[in-house]
Amino acid sequence: MHNKKCKKMLAAVLAGTMVLGMSATAFAADGDPAGTGNTTGTGEFEGHVEKNVLEVKLPTVEASDKTFAYTMDPEGLIAATEGAKDKTASFEKGATVYFQSAEKTFTKDSAKLKVTNKGTVDADVTVKAETATNANVAMASSGTFADDNTAAELYLGLQVADKAAAAVKQTGDSDPATVTVGLKGAEDNFEVKYDETTKKYSYVAKAGLPDTAWNNFEFGLTGACNPNGTYAAENLAAPDVTVTWSYAKRADDSAADMLEANATKDAGPSVTDKTISLTSNQATVVNVNMGTGDKKATGITSITFADSAGGKAGTVDSSKYSYADGKITFLDTWTNVQIAGIASGVTRTYTITFDDSAATTGTFSVTAP
Repeated sequence: MHNKKCKKMLAAVLAGTMVLGMSATAFAADGDPAGTGNTTGTGEFEGHVEKNVLEVKLPTVEASDKTFAYTMDPEGLIAATEGAKDKTASFEKGATVYFQSAEKTFTKDSAKLKVTNKGTVDADVTVKAETATNANVAMASSGTFADDNTAAELYLGLQVADKAAAAVKQTGDSDPATVTVGLKGAEDNFEVKYDETTKKYSYVAKAGLPDTAWNNFEFGLTGACNPNGTYAAENLAAPDVTVTWSYAKRADDSAADMLEANATKDAGPSVTDKTISLTSNQATVVNVNMGTGDKKATGITSITFADSAGGKAGTVDSSKYSYADGKITFLDTWTNVQIAGIASGVTRTYTITFDDSAATTGTFSVTAP
C-alpha cells in the first residue's frame, strides 16, 4: 500500500516536471535566443552658417563731393585781406593750402573720410592718391620749402590713420601715394539667429550696436605750397587730385601694419541730419542718435542758434519741439517762422545740447526755400 502511494506521488512529480520543461522550451522558442535587436533613426542636418564675414564699409561720396577740393594761396592773399572773400568763414592762420574741413571752416587739413570693418575677419584697406599732370605746378615731397626755392610747388600728403603722410605725385611721375593698413574684424558683434518663417539659421550682427562698436580709421589730405615760388604763369591752375580706396581679406602673410583695435560699445549722442530743407506749413524733423552704454543721452537739454557772426543768438523754446524715438520734431509754426526769418537759399545753424554726462553738442542747418 505504501509502495502504491509512493509510486503515485513520483508519477505526479515527474508529470509536473515534464510540463514545466515543455513550457520553458516553448517560451525560449518564441523569443530571440541571441538577445539582439535593431531600429533605424532618420538623420537630419540642422544647417550651416558662414561665420567668416568680410564686410568693410567704405566712404560713399557723391560726384559733387568737395572733401578733397582745395585752394592754393601761396601769396597769402586770404590772410592779407583778413578773409574778405567770406567774412563769415574762418581761415587757418599761416596756411597756404585750404580745404573746407567743416562748415565755414578752412584749414590746411581736409575733412576725414571713415572706413569701418563690419565683418568678423580682418581686412587690409588700401588708400591711394595722385594728381593730374600740371605743367606749371610741380609736386613737392614735403611741406617744408627752402628759402631760396623759387619753384611753383605744391605738397599734398595722404594721411591714413596714424601713419606718416605719403607725398602725392603727379600721374605718370611715379606710382600713386599708397598706404595700406590692416583693420580688425569683430566676431563678438555677431550672433546666430533662427527665422521662424524660413526655418533657417543666419549669422548676423547684433541689433542696436553703435558705429563705434566696430574697428575703424579715417583718412584725408594735408597740403602746403611754396610761399617763395613764382606763380605768374599764364592760366596757372591747381592740379586736380584723385583719391581712391579699396579693401580685401587680410592674407596670412600680409605685410601691412595692423591698426590697434579701437571699437567700443560706449558711444555718445550725435546729430544724424546735418542739413535740412524747410517746407512751409510742415513740421521739421531732425534725426539724432542718443548713443549707447555709459555715454548714452536720454533727452535734449537745449537747442540754440547762431547769429550772422557765428555767435549765440538765442535758444529755441522747448514748447516748439518734442523728442521721441530718435527724432526731434519742430512744430509747423516754428518752420514757418524760420522761413520768414532767413532769406531764400540761406542757411541757419542750430546747436543741440544733449543731457548726457559730457553735455555733448551737435549741429544741424536749415535752408529756406
